[in-house]
Amino acid sequence: MVKLEFYRVFYVVAKTGNLSKASKELFISQPAVSYGIKQLEEQLGGRLFVRTAKGMELTPEGRMIYEYVSRAYEELTAAENKFSQMRGLEEGTVHIGASDTISKYFILPRIEAFKKQYPKISIKITNRTTDEIMELLKSGKVDLGFINRVDDLFFPGIQLTPCADIGECFVANKEFFPQLKEPLSVSELTALPLILLEERSSTRRAVERAIESLGGKLTPAFELCSVDLVAECAKAGLGIGCVTEEYIGKELASGELFIVPLSFPLPRRKIAMATLEGMPPSFATAKLQEYFRKIAQNSVKE
Repeated sequence: MVKLEFYRVFYVVAKTGNLSKASKELFISQPAVSYGIKQLEEQLGGRLFVRTAKGMELTPEGRMIYEYVSRAYEELTAAENKFSQMRGLEEGTVHIGASDTISKYFILPRIEAFKKQYPKISIKITNRTTDEIMELLKSGKVDLGFINRVDDLFFPGIQLTPCADIGECFVANKEFFPQLKEPLSVSELTALPLILLEERSSTRRAVERAIESLGGKLTPAFELCSVDLVAECAKAGLGIGCVTEEYIGKELASGELFIVPLSFPLPRRKIAMATLEGMPPSFATAKLQEYFRKIAQNSVKE
């Protein structure tokens, strides 16, 4: 196998047509340049240059080799330039896996500041469930995952960094409870028409476990795929909906919904950033990880 360094010497000599000029460009001695050409010719088994009064001239075989080597050299140079751009965060792509809800209420509101700082970094978001996001992360199809971390959720080979603390609540419109005076017990809550997320939702499973630990059982009147739809049904007076409190700030502020008081606590959870352990991230991904880690640190301070 011919050493790539010999091809580099060949390329520069062919481009400059002069051993002295090639020596200066390569930062090696002229005898070293001559040695490199000789070694390449011996290993290929043919002459690549002839010496003329004007300098080094390619043979027909040398011209053929130069066509290929020059293209390869230009590709390598382009790759180096691209690498430098990515290292300088001039460009790059980060693929994120997250649920619809986390994308809307956690990622998108925070990504604007990052994009202003690094406008040439592309952000692609794939919406999936927690289990699906973990599979995408393990297969390399996403660079980062953002999931609801309930209790001590654990995935081998994946590091989870808490980024935000959020909690569930039940909400209704004021017409649904015109004279509610006391917090609802578990039995009173479970007797009402409940609007819940789908069974596959990790949030719903956590709430169900909490209710079951108190001797109750959630039986939904409606099962929906998003917090937005749960909130809309609750606003329409179809029942009381289980939602994430931090995601319905506008509805609470406007008075369209109010939090139904309960005599028992509902579980809180973390939004966690998932990354592969032992896998070095791209420059762009590393910078986005750093950005969300700072958000997490600021959240803890608050």
